[in-house]
Amino acid sequence: MKLSVIGFGQCGCNIADEFYAVNNYAKSIFNGRVEILTDAFAINTDEADLGFFKNIPKDKTHRILIGTLSAFGHGVGKINTDAANIIRGSNSAVTDIILKSKRFHESDAVIAIASGGGGTGSGTIGFSIKALKERVDKPVYAIIVLPFAFEERGNTSYAVMNTATSINTVSRYADAVFLVDNERYRKVGCNLAHNLQEINKEIAKGFSDLCCAGEERRRRHIGSKVIDAGDIKQSLSGVSILGRGEVSLPAFQWRKDHFREAIKEQSLIIGALRLAEGNSSLSIKLEDARKILVLVVAPKDTMQVSTLEEISNSLQERASKSVVRIGDYPRKGHDVSVTLVASQLTRVPRIERLFLQAEDLFKRQQEISEESGTKIERMWEFGRNIPTLD
Repeated sequence: MKLSVIGFGQCGCNIADEFYAVNNYAKSIFNGRVEILTDAFAINTDEADLGFFKNIPKDKTHRILIGTLSAFGHGVGKINTDAANIIRGSNSAVTDIILKSKRFHESDAVIAIASGGGGTGSGTIGFSIKALKERVDKPVYAIIVLPFAFEERGNTSYAVMNTATSINTVSRYADAVFLVDNERYRKVGCNLAHNLQEINKEIAKGFSDLCCAGEERRRRHIGSKVIDAGDIKQSLSGVSILGRGEVSLPAFQWRKDHFREAIKEQSLIIGALRLAEGNSSLSIKLEDARKILVLVVAPKDTMQVSTLEEISNSLQERASKSVVRIGDYPRKGHDVSVTLVASQLTRVPRIERLFLQAEDLFKRQQEISEESGTKIERMWEFGRNIPTLD
């Protein structure tokens, strides 16, 4: 599956840059020249943020600054309504640049990425997806990154209100919305910059195997049950999550044909599946999904039909109302990985809590604004008899 990736705001652009890095590795001689990205774009209202990417081309058609007349290249300061107004005025030009890129026609889908808590990203992604859907017949998916817990505290948390309005808008237009909870990937003891960088890498890497499997051209690496663009499109709808688990095979196997070695290999694949569930981008119950997609990546002689059957039966039993698709991707190396996608979720407690919190915060914000206005007016009353220098 080939993707056209668009990042909005600082967070979205950084993740788009990681997609570019993943693609550079995939198409390298070390990974078999598999290409999964047709292009990537960075869109922001902050000029400084556009200068720090390592992989996205530096020309003006890939790093796009919007809102120069209102934001002056310095961002919107977390106010996503300002960003929404900016993209409405400049979206035609932005969409034209994306659609006229040389290889856009090769892409199977578009992925738009943004942080829910930011200003530019959360304010621009919804309207941009709407505009793209009006002009292309490709599926347009969204990745929205949820805020850290500390960003949600306080009576005027922009992170909560921005995320709620962004998700509410994007879900109306995107074919599927992947939610990524920062707290799920947070590493204690690491600084913020390192945490964010690792999270961005995990998000991009999670899509890598899924996209590579269908683009593989080397016969020995084509699976018996190939997961291609068609399978992915049919498996994505509504709110979705993605998880990836990876385990290492033993470095040395003295008797590869021994039944105990075979059992050990199969248990490692099952272990990778459990890790994929534990590493999922958002905490959910699998039974709430209506579509499930699983890709097993392992050396060819490691994968057995019985293992795939066991995984499929287990998932079907736990999520009896879901359509389960499972495939394999034989690769070299000493690692086994499993990518799990749960889509068309019927219940997401994290989002339900976020919406309730946002509704309460909007009410509190109005009350605080009215109270502040009254107090400020009262303060200036003390100076009503003092002359001015006009």
